[in-house]
Amino acid sequence: MKCIIVAAGSSTRLRPLTNALPKCLLSIGGKTILTRAIENLFNANITKIAVVVGFEAAKIRSFLKQQFPFVKFRFILNPNFASTNNAYSLLLAGNFFLEPKSPTNINDHLLVLDSDIIFHPGLLQKVVGLGEENMIAVRVKGAHDAEEVRVALDNFGNISEIGKDVNPDRTYGESIGIEWFAHESAKLLFEVLERRVKRGNGRTEFYEMAFQEMIGLGVKIKAVDASDFPAIEIDSPADLELAERVIVPSIDTISNVRI
Repeated sequence: MKCIIVAAGSSTRLRPLTNALPKCLLSIGGKTILTRAIENLFNANITKIAVVVGFEAAKIRSFLKQQFPFVKFRFILNPNFASTNNAYSLLLAGNFFLEPKSPTNINDHLLVLDSDIIFHPGLLQKVVGLGEENMIAVRVKGAHDAEEVRVALDNFGNISEIGKDVNPDRTYGESIGIEWFAHESAKLLFEVLERRVKRGNGRTEFYEMAFQEMIGLGVKIKAVDASDFPAIEIDSPADLELAERVIVPSIDTISNVRI
């Protein structure tokens, strides 16, 4: 099992907090967003981790090497982070997933994780434990707005639409930035990403557009309801305040991971 954390963006909506600091290194409740994510990965026994960096890349590298000195992270640089979007960043990590270092890596599954999510460790354990072929964590409960990446389902419970343009009337819930793909589907994902980048649009679009194309090709992706697990994507000062006041206190009742 391999994980790709996408952490290349400059997070302009959180300036001045992110003028010289990547969003994932913001501290909430005494820990950085990135520290919480890495601890959750270890809790789920996921240790093959690549981090796609761009804005202030050296700070992320230095932080992780100091915080987790015994972990061999793979760092992948997106030098064009200012003019590209997360689909391009994810594509750059394709070799990390596709290259087998040993026969045991040949059939690795893939976890894709946005670097700006704070989430309960039980959510990732649920996704891993379900054993479904392809899954996306979705917050179903609560209100939904135009800023979210929304999903709609078909009659069989598979995701039929994903993106910010999904009609609110058909919305099942919000994708929170945690995606799991079986090996063959992950291989197809990188093929689709590369094709879309070569056509030109893929450089500046969200990677959910590649998910949508995969669905059109017949790939089945399940929505895993994450509503019972505290989680939040940090996009704005209001998100930071809510995470500090509500989300993190509920998460921190779980024991910290010891490395």
